Amino acid sequence: MLDELRDEASSVILEVGDLIVDIRTGAKGFLTERERRIDIVEDDIYIWKIMWFYKSEKYDNFNTLPFMEEEGLKLSVLLGLVEVHKGGGNSE
Repeated sequence: MLDELRDEASSVILEVGDLIVDIRTGAKGFLTERERRIDIVEDDIYIWKIMWFYKSEKYDNFNTLPFMEEEGLKLSVLLGLVEVHKGGGNSE
């Protein structure tokens, strides 16, 4: 099942300027930069930097890190935990 989700995740396209919304906390932020990182186990991974502009004080300690790993973000979109609203930017 996880392999199927990973295959589906490849169809989720993220770009600079996209608005993400964490459904559980209501936090909102913009994807500002995609950065390639080298990982010993996974080889290449990509990290999205996020500029959060709305965070609920009730959930201030949850899910508002200034970055998210791309595959995890895509899986969150597929599972309905995060919504993506296209902003029309450039992914590099």
